[in-house]
Amino acid sequence: MASRAKTAIATPRLSHDEKLATENLGSRGLETREAKADEGGVPGWFAFVPASVGRSQYALLLFGVICQLVTIGITWPLWQIRISPPHLPTWDLPQWPFGWLMVASLVLVAAKPRWGVPVHWGVLIVACVWDQFRMQPQFFSIAVLMTACVWDAGRRVARWTLVSTWLWAGLHKLLSPDWFGYASHWVVARSGFDADSTYFGFALGVAVVELAVGLLAIFRPKWAAPACLVMHVGIALMISPVVLNWNESVLPWNLSVAVIGTWVMRTTETWRPDQAWEKVVCTICLFAPIGFYGGYLDHGFSGVLYSGSLPQGLITTKRGLQPIEGWGELAVPFPSERRTLRIYFEQVAEPGAKLHLADPRPWLDDAFYVLDSDHHARPIDSDAFFAGVPVFDDSPADGFDQIDSSAPYEISGVGLDSRRSKFELQRAGVRMVRRAADEPIYAVAFTKDSFDRELLNYLPGLPNLMQIQFAGTAIQDDDLRKLLRCRLLTGIGLDHTAITDAGLGHLKTLPYLQYIECEGTEITPEGLQSVINDPLGSLE
Repeated sequence: MASRAKTAIATPRLSHDEKLATENLGSRGLETREAKADEGGVPGWFAFVPASVGRSQYALLLFGVICQLVTIGITWPLWQIRISPPHLPTWDLPQWPFGWLMVASLVLVAAKPRWGVPVHWGVLIVACVWDQFRMQPQFFSIAVLMTACVWDAGRRVARWTLVSTWLWAGLHKLLSPDWFGYASHWVVARSGFDADSTYFGFALGVAVVELAVGLLAIFRPKWAAPACLVMHVGIALMISPVVLNWNESVLPWNLSVAVIGTWVMRTTETWRPDQAWEKVVCTICLFAPIGFYGGYLDHGFSGVLYSGSLPQGLITTKRGLQPIEGWGELAVPFPSERRTLRIYFEQVAEPGAKLHLADPRPWLDDAFYVLDSDHHARPIDSDAFFAGVPVFDDSPADGFDQIDSSAPYEISGVGLDSRRSKFELQRAGVRMVRRAADEPIYAVAFTKDSFDRELLNYLPGLPNLMQIQFAGTAIQDDDLRKLLRCRLLTGIGLDHTAITDAGLGHLKTLPYLQYIECEGTEITPEGLQSVINDPLGSLE
């Protein structure tokens, strides 16, 4: 009886409030144990998970590591020492292979995430300083996603980088005439659909969806999670061998965004940035990409995805033309920026070669360069660019080798034909003529049915244009003002048009204009004489 009494005294009856407190304490202990288990404190498959990272986040981190490894494998020659295409160094540095260093840094990420992620970032940045060809957005985006799996702050940064990517991907497309032109037309046509009737709707739909997902990621991030998954799985399917079979190096990136990006959005608690540094990151991500239009921020870090409107370069040498392109064994596009195009020119060309840097962005003009004896790209104006001995003539390409090298001569640069101009003129039914398949357009012919004065705005995009036929069209005097940028123009067909001497007066500054067809017009001999140039004098 005494023993039973002691037992009763040792276990007193608990009040209702005390029971609730005990249950809460127990539940907290359970949560603590689960959290420790999530950090790797449990035996079995997750026993090796670093204590600093939860097992679910570690699984996502490993997925990011695998995606980055696959991307590096696809682009393996990009990380090695190579001769062609040349490296694009930030400074004149001896080259170094970075492929295995990148792999080693990713192994360290898997083993020691909090050490490995910063090391991987460091190797990636140094590798890009050694060669700007490696400044491809997919490498950096996957690195951001891996960072999100290790630190909560990294997750918040990743959230705003994704917001910026989606938001500006849609905005850039909506603002890009090239996306609503040749770029979307190419995607639809390569997918096997009737591009002529569907490309505009496709272009608009893609831009609106990307913009909508970006807005959701700002104000309703949890709603953006399923949209992120569907959109990026769809993009991965689109670029896969099943549909486009194109740009395989971004396939792992899209899969990493579909998985890790969805997790980032799903676990975001609030749309409003709380801390001061988060507000700075948010502001930079949302507004910095506008610098793309002024050439201040690279397109790969501005959300410019497939929308076109990128600068391009064409090199003219004594032996012919050399477009500046990527792909090949590197499996990535050329990082088309004004500085990288110029660096490439200085790396591959010989003194006397010329570069046309064509930039379709409305805030920037085309640039023209000649390579001097110190292998520096020296800016010149368009008239100086086109002056000199033409590369294309009736002689074989190696005919220049027979010219006495002791008597230097200047070659005439060849301009890069605008893809936008070619697309719009072709869509309108305007005939464009080349001397050979690999040579630029030198003549265009409008008909009564194909003429539209708005199309004249695209003619300066064909900088090698020498002949234009307007016979029988509705062209007016003031329309000829738009031809002043066609500096190589030698002849114009104006038969049976309403052009008068006043219209011809707009063409007086064209240096090579030699003949004008004007039957059935009010053009007088005096008007012709005022604009026609002496062919011999124009070549002096």
